[in-house]
Amino acid sequence: MAKAAVEEPAGSEPLERRIYELARKHCGRQATWSISLDTLLKKSGSQSSIKRFRQHVKHIAEHDHLPDYHLAFDEGRDVVIFNNRDGKWVERPLPSDGETLPPLPAEAYDDGRAAAPGYDIHGLETEWREWWASSGKPKLDNPAAAFVGFCRSRHRRAPIQRENDRD
Repeated sequence: MAKAAVEEPAGSEPLERRIYELARKHCGRQATWSISLDTLLKKSGSQSSIKRFRQHVKHIAEHDHLPDYHLAFDEGRDVVIFNNRDGKWVERPLPSDGETLPPLPAEAYDDGRAAAPGYDIHGLETEWREWWASSGKPKLDNPAAAFVGFCRSRHRRAPIQRENDRD
């Protein structure tokens, strides 16, 4: 038995590509990102009417084949929701590019404080960044873990004794 051909709205392929690009930019490494249909229409640069654009978005949501993101359309609120598929980009540390180090996440500071109690964590970060630059700026796959390791090593070499630790 032959299947009926699914009619795809004309011009949806370039629009789908543009919507994917916007998802990469705005959702990026987050688990989810929401945007009103009207704002998405403006950001996409589409010349379609809002009614026609809504049809395109519904079609994209139904077929769900955007790479890296699942697109859902909330008709009641007229909002498009992007969810990161399989957590592919979520919670993964930014690598260094060999020239600069990305900002550290808050967890790296917490872990660094635990690894080197008593130290000024921002002073350690400055020292770590200077050490990284002076050692030839090696590419780091996980700068946050490298920073925590630096804190741990620094504490092992020269632990700071606190008054309440001396009991």
